[in-house]
Amino acid sequence: MKNEIKIYIGITILLVADLILYLTNGISFAGNIIDRLIFWIWFIGTFYIVFKYVRKKWAKIYGMTLVGLTVLSFFPMGAPILTITAFAITNENSQKIDNEIRIFETAKSVIGRPYISVVRNYWIFEKEVGGMDYDFEINDEYYNLKDSKSIKRLPDSEDGKVRLEFEFENGKIIKTAHNNV
Repeated sequence: MKNEIKIYIGITILLVADLILYLTNGISFAGNIIDRLIFWIWFIGTFYIVFKYVRKKWAKIYGMTLVGLTVLSFFPMGAPILTITAFAITNENSQKIDNEIRIFETAKSVIGRPYISVVRNYWIFEKEVGGMDYDFEINDEYYNLKDSKSIKRLPDSEDGKVRLEFEFENGKIIKTAHNNV
């Protein structure tokens, strides 16, 4: 087996493991750039491998399987392909609170309700430790994360949940990350 195919298989396994860990446990590489980089290397590598080995039977089967799965993903309202596209292209409104905590607006699916994800950094990995409602209501006005003037981390609650104080032009609000995101 050629080295380029071994590297491609390794990147594919890494991508699938990263996706499974993210969707099941909220664990991914620190930041978002490494996840996207792995995806784009796999995506470009797929075209390279399939077109370079197009005369081989396994490459034809693999290429047709990927095309077939892409077409099938359009049937449930295109949600799978739109989710992958949103993951690979969109920019997130991310704010680093301190060396340990980062928050950003997200939704794990294009048809899911957006929320604010609270992520704890563990060196090269990070884990989603909770979430908060997307909207902030102060005096009958609604704000979102980009409207905040400042965000401070407060001491964690007694049960270990992250607490943050958001300051807006009309006041402050304290929110605690909940686990049911």
